[in-house]
Amino acid sequence: MACGIAPARATMSKPTRQELMTQLALVRSRLAKRGIRQVSDYAELLVAEALEGRRQENSQTAGYDLHAPRYGRVEVKSRRLPSNGRREERVSLDESKKDGFDFLAVVIFFPDFHVKGAVLIPYARVWPLASRHKYRRIDYKEVLAMEGAVDITYAVAKASER
Repeated sequence: MACGIAPARATMSKPTRQELMTQLALVRSRLAKRGIRQVSDYAELLVAEALEGRRQENSQTAGYDLHAPRYGRVEVKSRRLPSNGRREERVSLDESKKDGFDFLAVVIFFPDFHVKGAVLIPYARVWPLASRHKYRRIDYKEVLAMEGAVDITYAVAKASER
């Protein structure tokens, strides 16, 4: 029994809900050991590795998620596409983030958490765009097409394979 959690049956044709939840608990425990509690942690970790940066111990008080030598303070926003096929690639920037970072990284995941795309954009370009939209939502493809955008999809996808 690892972490006090009994493993599910090895051969399951149709696992029970309890067995599936046990599997989920095991996976969450393993991810937590890598510093991943939720999707945003995963995106931050991948971007930090892709940019050879370092995640902030407490991004809430710092106001940004990581520091990268070449890009400075980086805020990371991510979105996992819904499994129903709907294309929802927008992320939101909270007012509290104003003047709080140098670059924004936007990471879009497929429903299975493979990287669909990732882009880095300077704060000076993205904040005026976000300010024009309701709820400060910005679309990944719109950001990717902006002047100054850096497509980091390959580097982020490679980081996900580690």
